[in-house]
Amino acid sequence: MIAVKQVRSLIGRKQDHKDTLRALGISRMGQTVYHEESPAIKGMVKKLEYMLEVTEVDVKDEG
Repeated sequence: MIAVKQVRSLIGRKQDHKDTLRALGISRMGQTVYHEESPAIKGMVKKLEYMLEVTEVDVKDEG
């Protein structure tokens, strides 16, 4: 799993970048969401890598 956190503002960004962030489930600055790694998620993260912070999460830690 990966944790995806928005660290830069959406103000002044392209509409497709805003839509992609919304598709990831992020609706505000500083919000963190968790996703299983898949080609679709990796592609969305790569597109927005300049405004996201991504960390690997070990599923065992979540108990």
